[in-house]
Amino acid sequence: MVVYPVKVSGVEHIPAEGAFILCSNHIHSYDPAVLALCIRHRQLRFMAKKEIFRNPVRKWFFGSMGAFPVDRKAADLPSYRNALKALKEGYGLLMFSQGTRMKELDINSAKGGVALFAVKANVPIIPAGIAGTYRPFSSLHVRFGAPIYLEEYYGKRLKSEQIDEIMVGIMSVVGDLTKKTKETKV
Repeated sequence: MVVYPVKVSGVEHIPAEGAFILCSNHIHSYDPAVLALCIRHRQLRFMAKKEIFRNPVRKWFFGSMGAFPVDRKAADLPSYRNALKALKEGYGLLMFSQGTRMKELDINSAKGGVALFAVKANVPIIPAGIAGTYRPFSSLHVRFGAPIYLEEYYGKRLKSEQIDEIMVGIMSVVGDLTKKTKETKV
């Protein structure tokens, strides 16, 4: 990562084995690759908008990185199954809970998928914050936070209010990680 120097902290929070969900802010299309490179001891799976998979080169490239397509405009049962399969097989599942790139984090705009998958699969959520820019030779900082466990919800059906509350809490932690990274001199 010579063109984009990356400072990484908190990698010790990534489980050495077993499934988890990595929940991060999403500022650039390079985010999945950067996060995967920061976590070299684990392979990640992640959802990517289905439009990317229309191009055969992109399909091969993103597929080889662990991506699978998701239709962001409709309920997508195959991507839901792929995500649960990845977690069942013990992979880390990278999710950008806002569903798209956003320059500024809005903790109230998170979709509920992270909470739903974590509860359904009984796995921890690892929050991550990315700060900086992807301009050549500028610096990025990636900070991973302590795992968030939702054990009190395992085996239960979540109500929409509970999902919203959980997601605001998770995204607040992600927001704190991005603020801390912005304050860190790189």
